[in-house]
Amino acid sequence: MPYRILSTTHFDRDYKSLARRTPGAISHVEAMVEVLREDPYARSGRHNVKKLKGMKKGEGQWRIASGNFRIRYDVLEKNVVLYSCKPRREAYRG
Repeated sequence: MPYRILSTTHFDRDYKSLARRTPGAISHVEAMVEVLREDPYARSGRHNVKKLKGMKKGEGQWRIASGNFRIRYDVLEKNVVLYSCKPRREAYRG
């Protein structure tokens, strides 16, 4: 059973900004969202997913990477909540 994808307003702003600055990034982001819909914990081992240290629920405990792009998210029951999507160099800045 697939997970339900929920995005925050911050994620939506990041997505729109990324689409304007780097149109090629959209295919990476959409591919990552499809992976999260099926396997947010990357139990298959085929995707670049890591649990981030020192993060609490609601802060984006997990991240998935594709190319130079990262999505931070949490898994809450059967929902995947997307918090941000940014280029690698910007993804972990406070």
